[in-house]
Amino acid sequence: MNAGEPRAIAAAPLRRRSLVVGAALLCGLAPMQALRAAERLDPDEEALFIPGTARPTGDGRLEVDIHAWVYEPERRWGLNAAFARYLGLSLKKLSPAARLRFNQRTALFHAESEEGKVFELDFEGSAARVPTPPSGADGRMNMRIVIDPPRMPPSSEWLKFHAVTGPGELLHRFRGEALIVPAQGLSIISDIDDTIKRTQVRDRREMLLNTFARRFEAAPGMAAYYRTLAKAPDTRFHYLSASPMQLYPALADFLRDADFPMGSMHLRESTTWRTLIPGEQDSRTHKLGVIERLLADFPQRRFMLVGDSGESDPEIYGQVVRTHPGRIDSIAIRDVTGEDSRAERYAAAFEGVAPGLWQILSPEQAPAPIQRAR
Repeated sequence: MNAGEPRAIAAAPLRRRSLVVGAALLCGLAPMQALRAAERLDPDEEALFIPGTARPTGDGRLEVDIHAWVYEPERRWGLNAAFARYLGLSLKKLSPAARLRFNQRTALFHAESEEGKVFELDFEGSAARVPTPPSGADGRMNMRIVIDPPRMPPSSEWLKFHAVTGPGELLHRFRGEALIVPAQGLSIISDIDDTIKRTQVRDRREMLLNTFARRFEAAPGMAAYYRTLAKAPDTRFHYLSASPMQLYPALADFLRDADFPMGSMHLRESTTWRTLIPGEQDSRTHKLGVIERLLADFPQRRFMLVGDSGESDPEIYGQVVRTHPGRIDSIAIRDVTGEDSRAERYAAAFEGVAPGLWQILSPEQAPAPIQRAR
């Protein structure tokens, strides 16, 4: 392979069957049955890209994470009634506007994942066209590739690309992007539910209504504070949530509408109704995994962790600080459980963590900067 050609590399955090098969395809080592199984997207199939990250390499190229879901939309609206019953909600009791939101936000939960689908990726400002590995049984396609830097302004924060799924008149394009993260700077890893968006996770019915039927409501002061943080050079945001990736379109609209800085999105993969609401351990495992990956991918960057007290964010973040001393600049926890910084819970969660490294915020308070512990 020539030095200037894009190449796929297997990264330890992205251990997925589709990546292994994809690497074999790109290297010409895939068995013939895998080649025969790969198919182009049909006209009624779609690809949803979740924004990942792109990082400069030592030789001046870009290493890019691609996260996609290939699916066929399901148009039978009767499924919404069944989904509502499963969630314990009555569509008849919702207002027309709330029913419309419910239909829109639940649409992807009815979609059918498509296995063995492939396409190419075209990157804006680059002549590179990169073939993808086949999607897995869950429709997921995760890969890590290295490309020559596209022609773009040095200040660009986003690498944009689109999927090419067929020739001529059958050409279908689905757009995606990856956040370009410099080697150094500040990365804010932020939870979403009850941290920047009012969800009421601890009340199941309110959580479901706030997620599927009501307008998303931003947490007071958080968008303005994040915009202030974003003014510092080379600051990047990474939004982390145990929400399923089917909610990505609605969450992306929320970030834009509430004027939060856009960033990479790290949502939980869920393909069935039964896994819509994760268990505490599933949520913890997902969040720890994402944080560990970001710390490993960006070893020279500083990190700020922002979460809330509704679930296990304090315990997760305390564990991260103890496991990676010196890597975390600060922690901010929004109080949604009526506990102040003297609560026994926080003494346990932040045991061994410097007191000046973390702070508890009232629900109406935006965080103040914390000086990095030395």
